[in-house]
Amino acid sequence: MFVPFKNPHLLLTCRLHARIKLGIPLITLLWLGASPSWMMAEEEPNGQCYQCHEDEALKDDNGRILFVNKGAFEKSIHGKSGLSCVSCHLDLEKVKDFPHAAKLAKVDCGTCHSDVQRMFRQSVHAVAKQDPQVKEVNCQSCHGYHYILEKSDVHSQTNPLNLAQNCGNCHFTKSNGKKGNGFVKGYLESVHGIGVTKAGLANSATCESCHGAHDIRATVDPKSLVSRHFVPYTCGNCHSGMLRDYLEGVHGQAFTQGIADVPVCTDCHGEHRIFSPSDKRSAVFATHIVVTCAKCHEDEQLTARYKLPKGRLRTFQGTFHGLASTYGDSKVANCASCHGFHNIRPSSDPKSPIYPANLPQTCGKCHGGASVRLASVNIHVLDAKATNYASYVVQNFYFLLILIILGSFLIYIFADLKMRIQSKRTESGVS
Repeated sequence: MFVPFKNPHLLLTCRLHARIKLGIPLITLLWLGASPSWMMAEEEPNGQCYQCHEDEALKDDNGRILFVNKGAFEKSIHGKSGLSCVSCHLDLEKVKDFPHAAKLAKVDCGTCHSDVQRMFRQSVHAVAKQDPQVKEVNCQSCHGYHYILEKSDVHSQTNPLNLAQNCGNCHFTKSNGKKGNGFVKGYLESVHGIGVTKAGLANSATCESCHGAHDIRATVDPKSLVSRHFVPYTCGNCHSGMLRDYLEGVHGQAFTQGIADVPVCTDCHGEHRIFSPSDKRSAVFATHIVVTCAKCHEDEQLTARYKLPKGRLRTFQGTFHGLASTYGDSKVANCASCHGFHNIRPSSDPKSPIYPANLPQTCGKCHGGASVRLASVNIHVLDAKATNYASYVVQNFYFLLILIILGSFLIYIFADLKMRIQSKRTESGVS
């Protein structure tokens, strides 16, 4: 490969020699731009590099492709900024004789992006480097090498439309251990993932929206955007109205007081596989929400620790609403129908749907024209005898009557079966 002159004194000598030997016409030709390729390479910052690296067949001893597409690089954010190869491959600055050594030092992106590199060093990806069984994650893993595009470019690896697939390069598989396996697949099925992949909504939540970009921390890290301390605010970046309602409700007030057991967004909606409430797979679908709420309100330790009413699930499932919901009726009243969704308030709060004065209106959403008497009927009844003795007597009477009727039928069936068996035995003996 021809190497351009690096010594300016030698180059000047050659030009003077050309003036003397060939005369003015050659000098004029050179001045008009008909310079040899080696002189053009000298004028272009990356010219010397392209003389070898524009060869599509160029590979190293390990078979790694060394070809660099000049046009693609010039469209990249670095190419548009006027950066040269030497700007990143700093060890080439001192090279005089080409081709250079086969192995170059690793590119240090922190030379320009020091703030980003400092954040990255605190992330789980940087810590993962210490584990020899985990695939190393670095700047190039997410951004690529020579053809890095601006995040706003729809073809960029870090554009919201492509981010899930980008993260999925590691998190789709078990190559990085159990951590993260299946997270991206769950996200792609979710309402957020569908918003990006099917609807093309770049403002739908992506991995970066919840976990951050460079300073991604473990869930147990208090500084993590997905730690319990931050989850409501992280979700609230998009769902601001719901955050407001949550913080005004009993759960949100307990959350701001630092109570660790209080539910946050992910406890009810899930983490990656978040579905629309109208989706039967959702944890807050009409027929599932009772079980979701029961995770806390049926927990004996939690109810004892915070003096919560007991038996919420059992007392609801014993009602018409509970039975209908258990058998798949999605229109029948559930927890959220009466207590609300995010802005859940105690019954003593005048703004609560279950405040005594508001009950006729709350029940009236399903039972048009509900009277005060109908609305005053207790739903969560632990002691039916003490609450309504007449109802308790009627309920037990019908229960006893049903047992007598079913018992009579069983006795009749067994008696009839016994007679038939004896009759057949008698007939067999006569024969």
